Amino acid sequence: MSHRYTLLEIEKMKSLKFLKRKSSKSKVPKNYSLGLDHVASLEEKIHGQVLYPWSKGYNTARQEFDDLYPTYPLLIVYVLSFQDIRDCLQFANDLKIQVAIRSSGHSLACFSVCEGMVIDISKMNSIHVNPEALFAIIESGANFGDLYPKMEQYHLHTPTGDCPTVCPAGFMMGGGYSITSRMYGMGCDNVEEVTVMLADGKIVKANQDKNKDLFWAIRGGTGGNFGVLLDIKLKLHPLKDIYGVQMRWPIKKNPETAAKVLETIQNEYLQAGKLPQLGIETIISSNDDKKKTVFFCATWIGSESEFMDALKPLLDIPGFSMDSYHGKYSKVNNWVLEGTPDIPEDVKAFSRSTYIEKPLSYQNWYDILKFFYKNAPNQYTMIDMEAYGGNVSLIPEDSCAFIHRNVTMDFFTEAFFNKETHDRKASEKWVNDLFEFMKPLSNSRSYQNYPYRGQEDFRTAYWGDYYNQLVLIKQKYDPDNFFRYQQSIGPDLIDDSCQKTLFTPSPIEYENY
Repeated sequence: MSHRYTLLEIEKMKSLKFLKRKSSKSKVPKNYSLGLDHVASLEEKIHGQVLYPWSKGYNTARQEFDDLYPTYPLLIVYVLSFQDIRDCLQFANDLKIQVAIRSSGHSLACFSVCEGMVIDISKMNSIHVNPEALFAIIESGANFGDLYPKMEQYHLHTPTGDCPTVCPAGFMMGGGYSITSRMYGMGCDNVEEVTVMLADGKIVKANQDKNKDLFWAIRGGTGGNFGVLLDIKLKLHPLKDIYGVQMRWPIKKNPETAAKVLETIQNEYLQAGKLPQLGIETIISSNDDKKKTVFFCATWIGSESEFMDALKPLLDIPGFSMDSYHGKYSKVNNWVLEGTPDIPEDVKAFSRSTYIEKPLSYQNWYDILKFFYKNAPNQYTMIDMEAYGGNVSLIPEDSCAFIHRNVTMDFFTEAFFNKETHDRKASEKWVNDLFEFMKPLSNSRSYQNYPYRGQEDFRTAYWGDYYNQLVLIKQKYDPDNFFRYQQSIGPDLIDDSCQKTLFTPSPIEYENY
């Protein structure tokens, strides 16, 4: 009787009936490489939903947030429990198929899908906030949109991304830049503990005292390398309403004023320890009228008068328009970035990042603006400069696997395109041409949360002198290299005398569940 079953259970019964019917083999794509009896045995074990290439909703489910590299998994499993994940890992191990772990699907290079099995943890999304002890326990499928109301009701905050559908767990594994990082550090700097399932189904916790090598590695070592991240314990900070502004200067054919703006931002704000309460993203893009523009997007933790005093060097540069905001962080963060650019729903994008370490000259900024003015392929192309300095640059580079501390900014581009612009090739060319242009001005490192499939030597670009340390940790916790993808860590060390080792060998400490 239907009232004895959930809708999910009813759909699973229909799916299992199909898989066990002998005549179903003729209705399955001929190139489907798994036996129906095998997938039926898996679906019987797990509580979550399983989608196959013939399932309703599969074509949407297989896509990433940015479906830049279309991928067609053999099956997508929406797990609901630790045991579901354990059963999936055993299934993949037995049949020797590749596994990708997906939470929100925001991997810019589509690394959270594969042609084998996608373990989707988006349904595992519980959140517990402890307002007295100032922490939250967050399952890996929960996103920032889920977290905001639960922490902001207590006037609490942790660094978050620009997009509310990004998950804190995946965010922090790549570092996790926030407009409040200059005050509170990267997302990974606010992690106090993680729970991870290894390829053999065993569970470990990692923190500053237990499995501390894994704790170091998973904060910046990116997802899909060491195991399945189950949940994280995040530090929370008291934070009431904040202020924000968006200031806009037009980029003219000869962009003297806009170059002065960029030079002023760099020289006045981007030093280690300076004005940490000022959060900054500076964006070169087009406004709603398709006019090229410099957007100074800023938040402030403090009084409005102090905010205006801090902004005085920019307020003295003529030719701008400005909107001001006040409210909860989750609202102000959206408002200050509105329209930078305003992109349609159907876009895809090539993304690439590099870091600026040494201050650039006025002429450098002028030349960057001229390059953008002349070469940006369409009105949706943007350059985003995420400001470092403040407190985030006071943290030692070896504190975790996110090593990019002694820099002024992450300089990255997103080249959006769609059927209207019809310029995929031009957008990818823009990304590569821009970074060839930026080579003399950057430090050759890249932000691992913005991966690019064409990245030269991603190992040292993302992790510098600490890559071999990550490989050693990978060999300890995933000795068979079960978790792998196009830019995963290991399995081999690189030949580089500059590589550093931080940890001595130690046994893995397991949990009893």
